[in-house]
Amino acid sequence: MNKLPTEKRAKIISLMCEGVSLRSIARVEDVSLATVMRLMRLAGTACHLYHFDHVRDIPGRRNIQCDEIWSFVYAKEKRAPYAKPLDMAGTAWTWTALDADTKLLVSYLISQKRDTRSAVALFSDIKSRLQKRPRITADELKSYRKAARVVFGRKARKTLSQIRKGEDTGHSTAYVERHNLSIRMGNRRYARKTNAFSKKFARHTTMMDLWVTHYNFCRIHMSLRVTPAMEAGLSDTLRDCEWIVWLIDSMTMPPKKPGPPVGSKYKPRKQ
Repeated sequence: MNKLPTEKRAKIISLMCEGVSLRSIARVEDVSLATVMRLMRLAGTACHLYHFDHVRDIPGRRNIQCDEIWSFVYAKEKRAPYAKPLDMAGTAWTWTALDADTKLLVSYLISQKRDTRSAVALFSDIKSRLQKRPRITADELKSYRKAARVVFGRKARKTLSQIRKGEDTGHSTAYVERHNLSIRMGNRRYARKTNAFSKKFARHTTMMDLWVTHYNFCRIHMSLRVTPAMEAGLSDTLRDCEWIVWLIDSMTMPPKKPGPPVGSKYKPRKQ
């Protein structure tokens, strides 16, 4: 099996994280579209596993800002009933939890609904990744209040601060809202008024997994002058896309040499 060099795979991953479309990458790098899509799937899986294992035990009490990003898969909600029965078509909400101090994307969740169950899953994941109880700031969505009661119990009021229109509470969700813009600019599948939306739900989540790890570990934040992972103490090294290629190689089996062709004396055809 042919295998692209590490430098070329790293460049393809870098172009993905900069918002270049898959077909444009295939034309620029002179590779097939299937090769680019397979690399995206492998990179997304490797980054998802790395984020799940290593973005944990974050020290200190963090100021977490939460928000949701609207997007869709295959078709918008109005046309979703006409999609194929096996496809998850329609609205796709991306729940994000950003550390306001280190700009680290602590947790994220992609769900088809903007409901309490998704908010509970987000808060539970945030709680499992921090050493101490966080301070969470969110908008006035009722699902946040219900989820805080489920996850934090009696300490829900001390944990969650909701921003309401017309009130000045001293809290803000400005950082996470600005980060949502970074997602829309860097992840092409979140761009508005374009045909770059995902056609399958699995590809939508896979590209988000890749983008999050690249943002946390490989991308230098302009105000911090380091990556968010370095600022949060999760890494002391600036990572790059070749490191993501190394993550892929560490989880996949090396390609085997092609065997004898079927029909030869070493591998006869089955009768």
